[in-house]
Amino acid sequence: MNLGKATTVTLASQVASLVTTFLSGIIIARTLGPSGKGTYSLVVVTYSFAVLIGNLGVPVFVASNIGKLRHGTNVLLRNSMFVFVCSVLVILGVFLVLRLWLGQRVPLAPFLGLLIVVIPVGLMRDHLSAFLQGLNKIGRLALTNVIGQFINTVLLLIFLLHNPGIWVAFYCWLAGEIISLAVTLALVWPFATPAISFLPSLFRESLKFGGAVWLSNFVGLASLRLDVFLVAYFLGTTAVGLYSVAVSVSSLIMYFPGAMAIALLPRFSSASRDESYELAAKTCRMALLWGVGCALVLLAIGGAMIRMIYGSAFSPSVRAMMILLPGTILYGLAHITTAYFNGFVARPAINTALGAVSLVIGVGLDMILIPSFGIAGASLASSVAYVLSMVVTLTVFSKISGRSALQLLSVGRNDFFEIGRFVSRNVRALAQ
Repeated sequence: MNLGKATTVTLASQVASLVTTFLSGIIIARTLGPSGKGTYSLVVVTYSFAVLIGNLGVPVFVASNIGKLRHGTNVLLRNSMFVFVCSVLVILGVFLVLRLWLGQRVPLAPFLGLLIVVIPVGLMRDHLSAFLQGLNKIGRLALTNVIGQFINTVLLLIFLLHNPGIWVAFYCWLAGEIISLAVTLALVWPFATPAISFLPSLFRESLKFGGAVWLSNFVGLASLRLDVFLVAYFLGTTAVGLYSVAVSVSSLIMYFPGAMAIALLPRFSSASRDESYELAAKTCRMALLWGVGCALVLLAIGGAMIRMIYGSAFSPSVRAMMILLPGTILYGLAHITTAYFNGFVARPAINTALGAVSLVIGVGLDMILIPSFGIAGASLASSVAYVLSMVVTLTVFSKISGRSALQLLSVGRNDFFEIGRFVSRNVRALAQ
């Protein structure tokens, strides 16, 4: 599948994910209020961290290496399943100990049992989805990304609206995750049969590459979501609910660059030096234009949208969302540069170092600004950290590529035409 079509398909799945995620978020916010929304967000973010930690970066190793034909798909899948089993055993042990130790002393404690069940589901889906991405089966990958969220939204509409309660919301989420895994397994089966084998050389190779990717992804996720735990610590779950809405709305900017990055990873892994640079420059300029356009729309109607859709109880989210916009615009480019450093340069440690810059700055500012300015302080800390991190990222990109990073930001008239054609083409494709 070529880049344009792959990005269109991925963007279609991102749009579907956006719609279902927002619908489910609205249902939860309307029925459970800011406090319930905050508790739900804390559990889901904890799940995201646990799945990321447990996959050890092996899915990215698989997606990056299938196209290079160094290992067969069945061999890679057997190794992935071995890593999955090892990770699940360790994570379940840790969570069981935490459940016994914490009791009911922290907001997450009552939900550790739920996490013990849902984390292996997410881990397995992560490993299987990597094969669809590496084989460039973007349509199938898009389906796996959408189906679970769609089922979750439908179940929330059926059950939560008639029987409001935090556990009802979590059971709907768990059902969606399980169905998503079943669909992913069915889509992978024609290309490789799941089995478990310990293959020492491949295991070491996947962990060596995957370990660097894992650390990079962990730092990247922490730079984006660790502030949720700090908001919970300093301000409580109600503030988390308000802040999560601000983050969700501002993150609209990230959908288009994220869709392109998924389609770009296999392209970067097989591109020449000049091709990879031109591809990165073109897609970064398109991502920048997209971000600025989305931000202008959100500045104009974002406040009214939040109050109308989520309710007046979420009015404090408006200012936090607007403060996030400048940093989010620029940080959208990180999706493209991450794919470049992982796919073409094959040095994921670079992304780790760059993510660490954002993380250190963000956490430092969070500790200062959240106690004084609440969720607005969390937004300001994130926005400043994103901007400074991207300045460093573009400097590193320039040194590695041997060419100016200004090409990634120097938007010209042709780029406006290009983004216009791209949007038009995708609108027609989505309509069809």
